[in-house]
Amino acid sequence: MPATGRYAVQGAQVRAGLELWASRAGMRLVIEDDRSRPERAARLHAALVERGCHFVLGPYGSDSARAVAAAQPGAVVWNHGAAADDVQRLPGVVSVPSPASRYLVALGRAVAALRPAATIGLVTATGRFARFAREGLERADPALGLGILGRFSFRDPPAAIAAAGADAILACGPVGAEVVLFRALARLAPGTLRGGVSPGLAAFPALLGVDPEGLLAPVQWHPETPASPELGPSSAALLADARASALGQLDYVAAQAYAAALIADRCLELGPDDPLGAARQLRTTTFFGAFELDPATGLQRGHRLSVVRWGRARHELLLAEAG
Repeated sequence: MPATGRYAVQGAQVRAGLELWASRAGMRLVIEDDRSRPERAARLHAALVERGCHFVLGPYGSDSARAVAAAQPGAVVWNHGAAADDVQRLPGVVSVPSPASRYLVALGRAVAALRPAATIGLVTATGRFARFAREGLERADPALGLGILGRFSFRDPPAAIAAAGADAILACGPVGAEVVLFRALARLAPGTLRGGVSPGLAAFPALLGVDPEGLLAPVQWHPETPASPELGPSSAALLADARASALGQLDYVAAQAYAAALIADRCLELGPDDPLGAARQLRTTTFFGAFELDPATGLQRGHRLSVVRWGRARHELLLAEAG
């Protein structure tokens, strides 16, 4: 997990989720800091597998998960924090979260519900995650009844993005880049709907430094999303455990790490000699939602994204199972 480096904010949530799971499951965690570096993540993952851990979770981040899968062909990668579609398609990768190609579609549905026939200014990074997210929205755009007015990168001045006059501005990029953009848009385009990936993090208000009220985000989990778990605790029980452990506010990053541990443990129970085969056959639910891998692609197809909106200093559930 990334205790330091560019994924450190998410890493704190990963650790919280896994500590809650380990406490309830009676397991002992071995935690290594990959420093948000793919090559280090690959080395650590191989070393922990060689050590004989019951299973090795992660890493967080599509670039790091891609490196792990490439370095260990045929090894099972229990994926909780890599949503890029190409990573989820790799042999041996068992993904719990919905793929990146659904992220902006979920946001688009929220925009369509709030402002039908809205125009969108789309700001995306250059990496594969953002490309999959953008292409997913472009494919879904006709059905959503929206119009993509302009496509921008994070190198474009925020003033130029605001001047396009879109009804909504949606972003998909690194946390730092989104924070800079949203700070500027709060002043330059206060009347637009604004949404992105990073506002889904519990730590976002502290990162932004101003009130995030009204910002939209796709999330893999929200405690109010309906779920009937076959494995593990309910969302209410999870939050009670978090309060008892004084771990603070959990977000979807913690939830997906916890859910991945539940899935890995179940697959090893069902197929101790072939956990990957068990994962491909498994159809179940946790507090996180449904789990089902597409047999042809390996993409997570059972789980659904939701959309939240910041209000009253908290994530308010706007659309459940939106993507």
